[in-house]
Amino acid sequence: MEPEEIKMTKFLEELSTNHIKFTRMGNQIMQANNQAGYVVDLLAYAVINRAIQMTEAYVTLAKTNNYIAAIPFIRLQLDNALRFFAIMQVEDANDFFSYFMGGKPINRYKSYTGEKLSDNYLITKLDAIFPGVLRLYKDSSDYIHLSRQHIHASKHLDEGEVKLTVMDIENPIDAFSLEAKIYFAMNMLEMGKLVLIVLDRWKQLKQSFPEVDRANAQSVIF
Repeated sequence: MEPEEIKMTKFLEELSTNHIKFTRMGNQIMQANNQAGYVVDLLAYAVINRAIQMTEAYVTLAKTNNYIAAIPFIRLQLDNALRFFAIMQVEDANDFFSYFMGGKPINRYKSYTGEKLSDNYLITKLDAIFPGVLRLYKDSSDYIHLSRQHIHASKHLDEGEVKLTVMDIENPIDAFSLEAKIYFAMNMLEMGKLVLIVLDRWKQLKQSFPEVDRANAQSVIF
């Protein structure tokens, strides 16, 4: 294989084993602070399970060259980090969780500074900590909504002439270069790392709380 093909294979292999890291993080969160359970843990586990399933979906789709379906998972993985980051921007996590579970839009809920938790607010704050996520947010959003990217992916070269084509599932058109596929895989990996970093922040915060006596605690939920 060519060096770029080897790199691509390694990225997909790493993504295929990412569930191990997420599972380990889940166990660490659950064990933190004498195994006390907080409402944030529920959201953390939802994020972890979603992250595992989306990563598996990305790998499956990438291996079948179905990148139009695979690429949106990069943006959705970023959404995982964004939504979990939101709960650490509020004054009362219990109130926020109740609001969230009531099916209400979080972009109307206010942070501890009085700002609404819009995507723009959250991604701007996250970008200040992890530079580059704002650009990726904008770029990957093009694959969530019907956009110019889908027009480009519907064209292919046939004897030097640009033609439109309908996707043949049995023999799909290769709409993306190997370089682009490596870029996508790398971003999927980076978004997984970002999710783990945000989750780890909660684990550390939870561990820093006064140790809970589970027999007499009022703050635990299970």
